[in-house]
Amino acid sequence: MIAITIDCEQWNAPALRGKKDPSNDNTSYSLDGNEKLLKILDNNKVMATFFVTGFFAEKEGEQIRKIAKKHEIACHGYNHFYRGNENLNLLNDISKAKKILEKTIKRGIIGFRAPQVQFSKELIKILEKLNFKYDSSIHSAWLPGFYNHRDKPLKPFKIGKILEIPASASSKLRLPFSWIFIRNLPLIYSVNIVKRLLKNGIIPVIYLHSWEFYPVKNKSVAGYITRNTGDKFCRKFDKFLRAFKNEKFVTMVGIYRDFKDNQ
Repeated sequence: MIAITIDCEQWNAPALRGKKDPSNDNTSYSLDGNEKLLKILDNNKVMATFFVTGFFAEKEGEQIRKIAKKHEIACHGYNHFYRGNENLNLLNDISKAKKILEKTIKRGIIGFRAPQVQFSKELIKILEKLNFKYDSSIHSAWLPGFYNHRDKPLKPFKIGKILEIPASASSKLRLPFSWIFIRNLPLIYSVNIVKRLLKNGIIPVIYLHSWEFYPVKNKSVAGYITRNTGDKFCRKFDKFLRAFKNEKFVTMVGIYRDFKDNQ
């Protein structure tokens, strides 16, 4: 089994790097990217989990309702600015986003992923308080300058009442292989890592961003952030899915339910 997860958010990559840019808080990149992505998922008969920010859902509620007809909607906070944000009120941000998403799709939200995968013990306590059931804010990888979670499990595990479902990395070296790496490295790199995880009985949890399927051009961020976005990535991701056409694709809530049933 493989889980495809999409971080659906407003574009604010320049702001996260301390830069003012007219593109900050633009939802059109992800809006357009989602339309292309949904076609790829449909063509490959793949269900995915979309971690959506409350900000995006407020602006693009119609599209989120469309996505919710076939895919899982989970929470990605409201503001999409967690790393280094001294003004962040974590409880208010998550609570606000959850209410917006539930109002938008008329359905309960049980899953969460923190922007910039900013995991913390405080986060888990808040998720318990707000009645979330699972989290995916740990990336079990080593990303120099950002985080080192090589000591964290690759399989789902409990933290208090919350089931942590980590975003995957390679089995031994814990190298990342999602989004930017799928886009900028030869496809065989990511395909081989997924095959090895499957061989080891681990469900690969792969994460991407809606905006990556839009041809982003922005001089306020490093070139590798936007390189090969748009149609190039659409074609590459389609090839990635077709490489696993004989595998079953599951949503995160499916992983949660399976874990719960086997306890």
